[in-house]
Amino acid sequence: MMLARTSLYLALAASALAVPVAQAATTDIAPASATSASQPVKTDPLYTYQWHLMNYGQKAIGDTRPVSGIDLKIDSLHTQNVRGKGVKVAVVDDGLEIRHADLLKNVVIGGSKNFVDGSNDPTPANTSDEHGTSVSGIIGAVGWNGIGGRGVAPEASLKGFNFLSSDVDGLENDQDTNIRYSWGNGREAKDAEVFNNSWGSAAWYYPAVDPLETASWEKLMSSTRNGKGGVYLKAAGNSFKTLSLFGIFELCEQDTRDLNIGCSLANTDSLNNLFTTIVVASVNASGKRASYSSPGSAVWISGLGGEFGFQKKYYPDTSNIVDWAKATFYDPAIVTTDLTGCGAGANADRDDGTIENALDTSASPLDKSCDYWGGMNGTSAATPTVAGVVALMLGVNPNLSARDVKHILAHSARQVDPLQPKAIYKGAIQDPGWITNAAGLHYSNWYGFGLVDATAAVRAASNFQSLPAQHDTGWLTSADKAVAIEGVGSQASKLTVNVADNLKVEGVQLGFTTTHEHPRQLRVILTSPSGTKSYVMPAFSTLTDTTGGFAVDLTSSNAFLDEKSAGNWTLQVLDMADSSATAQLQTFNLRVVGH
Repeated sequence: MMLARTSLYLALAASALAVPVAQAATTDIAPASATSASQPVKTDPLYTYQWHLMNYGQKAIGDTRPVSGIDLKIDSLHTQNVRGKGVKVAVVDDGLEIRHADLLKNVVIGGSKNFVDGSNDPTPANTSDEHGTSVSGIIGAVGWNGIGGRGVAPEASLKGFNFLSSDVDGLENDQDTNIRYSWGNGREAKDAEVFNNSWGSAAWYYPAVDPLETASWEKLMSSTRNGKGGVYLKAAGNSFKTLSLFGIFELCEQDTRDLNIGCSLANTDSLNNLFTTIVVASVNASGKRASYSSPGSAVWISGLGGEFGFQKKYYPDTSNIVDWAKATFYDPAIVTTDLTGCGAGANADRDDGTIENALDTSASPLDKSCDYWGGMNGTSAATPTVAGVVALMLGVNPNLSARDVKHILAHSARQVDPLQPKAIYKGAIQDPGWITNAAGLHYSNWYGFGLVDATAAVRAASNFQSLPAQHDTGWLTSADKAVAIEGVGSQASKLTVNVADNLKVEGVQLGFTTTHEHPRQLRVILTSPSGTKSYVMPAFSTLTDTTGGFAVDLTSSNAFLDEKSAGNWTLQVLDMADSSATAQLQTFNLRVVGH
């Protein structure tokens, strides 16, 4: 499994892409654990630039102003002492600078793991490994201490697990083993409650997946938090407009971009299809899909990840920037912590004198320490905004199960970009935009159930009655015979699976096999017994030809939440480019969990 961090770095070559406060509205949140918070004496000088926390249309690090109201809806939670106090968050990444002045107070001493040297200090030795430190600041930078900004959950407890450290690359290691260690198998991870994973694998194929492996991951993830299940947040990916091999060879074709399909789906990362994972997409400061954010029916929720955060005053020449990024190049990114000092991290003094924005380098008029930066972006940045909200939720109700948290996030999310355009090819829908399922929930392959809403989620969490015990249909196989894969407009090319259990759906996984060797041409739709259609694979994303036939061992759809499971589930596979019907849809497997 080839893994990568999921923030974006704009390479200086067109061939590569490496992104006074208004009074807050009051809420009626009154968690039992909260005490009356005294008025803070100190402020956080960079807080005003953290539009993701409070957005009234103020100036940001970028040339465009954020659209007022596009924020996490923290509102008065922090002033009501809802700050995620003591909730342990594992940052599974490339490291965590535990002595950073804006993080140290919240770091669990001895609670981290360095996979390079075996110690409990994951502070990066490599000066380019700032990613995990930036993620940590979004989640839990200390508030009201007179420096920097603050986190979504400014009193959460942070643990770092550096399985993605640059220095690990040359060691004999098993990434899966290190991930499992970080996800609860390891001593330092056993008491973690929230697991932030701002990384993933963007692929031009669906990897082979053993059902026993899927079960093993889900068993581990469900066992943490004394059986309540850890909350595992996972980045959707940054492959809407680009998918490259080794950062050199562009694999995404222009027609994919023209159709607005997405170069690679979040579903191609098998870990994103686990029932125990919450996959996070990214929204920018305008309240729209961030330019890079990977789509897919595996997406559950959206956080705020921004765009690229450059400013023309400092970086006026975009001639060497990839074309698709130019439209949002000067739009705000996220302000967060960086590796300390001007010789390390993303914000560092550069030999060529390049400056990206007003918070960049020791020449910054805002902060000359280089301990913070204003260019953090990607679903890497969006994921910790949701992780921070989850910490706030668990802070008011530690008895919530992971399933409860997932349910609350979906039901409390707010719809953004309601006019999301459909993707259509020759009259055939490839992505329908927002749909409303049979249970009345809005869902989008771009946004999941919508943008996370901290106040609504915390309010729901504070008195939530836990979901009933979960039931699992297990893998069910279609008894239908193989059918021909026909072309655009066909009503055939379908296999069905009958589900006898009448569950309230929490999640759906599926797999199928074909004899088709050109998967890029295939559109795959799953239809529930209630008639809701989920476009689990649009045609013309980046999928390479497959000798012997295309197969998907594991993909998923969240579009059916709260529908009834009983009845016939129908899978249709059509060829959008060839109507000769020479290939076949051979098998269809389905698994549903619910209560």
